Amino acid sequence: MNAARLRITLASLAVAACAVACGAAKARPAEHTAPASSSPAPVPAPGTGAAPSSGIPAIPDGPTGPAHADPSAPPVVASPARLVVPAIGVDTGLESVGLLADGTLEPPHEWGVAGWYADGVRPGDPGPAVIEGHVDSRSGPAVFYRLRDLRVGATVIVHTRDGKTLRFVVDSVRSYPKTHFPTAAVYGPTPLPVLRLVTCTGEFDWAARSYLDNLVVSARLV
Repeated sequence: MNAARLRITLASLAVAACAVACGAAKARPAEHTAPASSSPAPVPAPGTGAAPSSGIPAIPDGPTGPAHADPSAPPVVASPARLVVPAIGVDTGLESVGLLADGTLEPPHEWGVAGWYADGVRPGDPGPAVIEGHVDSRSGPAVFYRLRDLRVGATVIVHTRDGKTLRFVVDSVRSYPKTHFPTAAVYGPTPLPVLRLVTCTGEFDWAARSYLDNLVVSARLV
């Protein structure tokens, strides 16, 4: 991937954090009659790499920064097959998802299965690998409903398709208003392998059929 394509990809990913059609930590699943929709996060101009001027700090203690491995280098790990988060009872296969026509990240097709952005970074490669999941559905909690309960130091396990096991340790659990999403901090290049687990959270806007915030769990490879 050349530098221009990398910048375009990062700009597209800026929308991804708000493209998950999911619920929130404070959602009321029993009252839902339809799945929530969400609106895109602010997107920096292509090539600028700038985050919205929200004043929201970068994820603390996360290896964010401008350094990045050669994007043209082949991946060093196989694609992910399964995600396990023992502390919150998550054990799910991974669906490969891509970008929709409007540039937003395609949501997983099943409430109980998480989705990995297959055109981005593979977990275990340098950079931020993105896995998204629904929080709730028409009938109740979905795969990432308890993501808000994760704590710093918790283990996140990714099983790859070639049988390897990758272990990550949670660095932070943060929520951000969708209108002030810190794009560069969450989706910008990193020198080390990082995992981002993304879903929706916050209050539910019944008129817009959307949750107001995003929840982002950041974890580093150990």
